[in-house]
Amino acid sequence: MALDLFEVEAALSLARRLREYVSWFKVGSQLFLRGGPEVVGRLRSLGARVFLDLKFHDIPATVGRAVEACVRMEVGFLTVHALGGRRMLTAAAKAAAGSGTRVLAVTVLTSLEEEELSEIGVSGGITERVCSLAALAGECGVPGIVCSARELASLRKTGLLPEVIVTPGIRLAEREGDDQRRTVSPREAFALGATHIVVGRPVLESADPVKLVRNLLH
Repeated sequence: MALDLFEVEAALSLARRLREYVSWFKVGSQLFLRGGPEVVGRLRSLGARVFLDLKFHDIPATVGRAVEACVRMEVGFLTVHALGGRRMLTAAAKAAAGSGTRVLAVTVLTSLEEEELSEIGVSGGITERVCSLAALAGECGVPGIVCSARELASLRKTGLLPEVIVTPGIRLAEREGDDQRRTVSPREAFALGATHIVVGRPVLESADPVKLVRNLLH
């Protein structure tokens, strides 16, 4: 469950309501910039696991130290950008080695489309890039990836089976004006091989988030 809210207390209140059904809560830049390490600690005090989604992308030494800081917060998952390259991914993996924190490499953001990749100088189609970046992450010792479930069939064909596959862009129905492009339903994501899904807006915008999450699990 993605706690993409500005107000820390509102996010924690929602987490308490959903804790019976949700074991992982994602803290992204929005909430972390408001609540800092304290919000991670308060979520962990609920018995929940924290997915810290800060998508580090910097020089290897800086990312290594950032990962070390996150390990000290005892987060379960932590994201870095696969486009940071081999040395950066290796530094991230080494910094988390032996801890309870698993690094996830973000391949291609689910908001991007083919033409946008071309605009930023990334050659090849989305599926090709996801597969190559997933392979690179595995070579560097990164145990998991983040990608759209739409690329999972191609990943399987190439023999790539990361320990953790997290798929965002989960939607229950089509939405106008959605900035996510490569979306799928929860059932589709798991059928394609996802180990974890990220659900945010459908729950946050629901009149009864507890009922919606409960129904998702059945």
